Amino acid sequence: MIRATRNYLVFLGRCGRIAFVGDWRYYSWMGLLTVVCLLGLNAYCKQFVHGLITTGMSDEVSWGVYIANFTFLVGVAAAAVMMVIPVYIYNNEELHDLVIFGELLAVAAIIMCLLFVTVDLGRPDRFWHLIPGLGQLNFPASMLSWDVIVLNGYLLLNVHICGYLLYCRYQKKMPGKWFYVPFVFIAIVWAISIHTVTAFLYVGLGGRPFWNASIVGPRFLASAFTAGPALMILAIQIVRRVTASAPQSELTQGLQGETTARPINKRPATLDDLNLLARHLPQFASVSGEARRAILAGVMVVEANPGDVLLRQGATDREAFFVLKGKVVVKREEGGRLRVTRSAGSGEQFGEVSALAGTPRMATAIAEETTQVLRVPADVLRRLMKHPELNKIIRARMAERLMITDRALMTLRGIVQVSMLINVFLLANEVFKEFYSGNLHVASSKYLYLGLHGYHALVPWIWTAIAFNLIAMVLLVLPVSRSLRWLNLTCVLCIVGIWIEKGMGLVIPGFIPTPLGEMMEYSPSLNETLICFGIWAFGLLCYTIFLRMSVPILQGRLSKANESQAVSRGVGNA
Repeated sequence: MIRATRNYLVFLGRCGRIAFVGDWRYYSWMGLLTVVCLLGLNAYCKQFVHGLITTGMSDEVSWGVYIANFTFLVGVAAAAVMMVIPVYIYNNEELHDLVIFGELLAVAAIIMCLLFVTVDLGRPDRFWHLIPGLGQLNFPASMLSWDVIVLNGYLLLNVHICGYLLYCRYQKKMPGKWFYVPFVFIAIVWAISIHTVTAFLYVGLGGRPFWNASIVGPRFLASAFTAGPALMILAIQIVRRVTASAPQSELTQGLQGETTARPINKRPATLDDLNLLARHLPQFASVSGEARRAILAGVMVVEANPGDVLLRQGATDREAFFVLKGKVVVKREEGGRLRVTRSAGSGEQFGEVSALAGTPRMATAIAEETTQVLRVPADVLRRLMKHPELNKIIRARMAERLMITDRALMTLRGIVQVSMLINVFLLANEVFKEFYSGNLHVASSKYLYLGLHGYHALVPWIWTAIAFNLIAMVLLVLPVSRSLRWLNLTCVLCIVGIWIEKGMGLVIPGFIPTPLGEMMEYSPSLNETLICFGIWAFGLLCYTIFLRMSVPILQGRLSKANESQAVSRGVGNA
């Protein structure tokens, strides 16, 4: 137990160190976010001293842009389930490598949610009352107590799942399914519950008829499953861009020039080579000596120097490789740039996916140092995989790669497409219910959509949101959104439109007019706006650090085996 704790602390220390390593883009981005965070902190200090009078809120409108952002971000956190469900229930391989990115986004979003709740408190020193077991939650009568429990529970679930999977990948060990899969399925239900409970916070306020509709919960989920994956599409493309290296000119020199100038040496494999593999890959020991001698006829040993290409993207050869000595990096060419998808050391394999599937190579493998690899034909690999222990480790390591493909983005596009159609349909139902009935409770809706008694501050906001949502819906239905350029525009429209609809278009009209019929409009103050920007910057700062830690681990560049080399090489700059 003590040793395991020490190893985990070392792992956290290594992750913390690599969070401070990057290129000029990384430092510039982190510096900008830090400046915005400090501006937000300064603004909050003013609010802490003078109270909520520094905001645009009042006795009549007691929820403002803080709760608007809170509502939106709860949906972003819940939307991580739209990546978890395809992977763990429907075994979608396209999203398998990206599901951790969605869960890390959920962690960052929940952190921002808790911060927005904190700054919304007039007496933040009483925040401890919201801590289960310490404060007075008034559970289960208060919906706020439910919200506190589900938000903190969801945060802990995602921290456990992400931390455990990354730690296992760092140690190059197979994760125990009993230790994380049950929590994955709990998190799926929990993700839906956090946004449903948030909707109930509004629906349960009987004195605010604008929110008293059973359709609010489904609307929350539909909008969340639109904005969350849309945000993931943009984030994933940024990750794919900044983790790539070498423009096209360097790519040509680095991959083609090296191989033509220095041919790779090959020779038939011997039993000593297979015994060497068994020392680095203990599961290979389950292969009997007779079986080893039977496969020697088709196995070769390849000796490569640094920079030599062992397999090339797009090639149709059918061999897999096991590293005997040295280190190999696997890079995928996308748009004239290279991105690391896997790093293989002694005892690890590469090239097995396309060899077994009979498809063209998905990436290029390059020797990083003087390397010796075992080249195994696909039929020999299938015979080896008949041994249960070897089959288990090979299949586990087949998933240890970081593939960010356009097909994965198109899968997320399909989720956004369906969710946006449902969101617009539910919004239309809500508008019909409000205006067709024509009763006194329609006053808030009239104020929101048309203006009321000369007050119309939110009218431009809501019609902008509706326009953005409709344009995004049309683009998602049309084939043009299969182009990443148009898809990115569509995602921005979805995010902005839903932020307005679920923020300014939902929270504020519930208070206007007041139950006594008084009209008191709300607009956020400069100090309030700076605090919001500061919290968003802090959330992006956290997410950037999470990605900076996780990407090298998922690529295999940061592991326990090569931890002493990771920082010095500056791998995985993001």
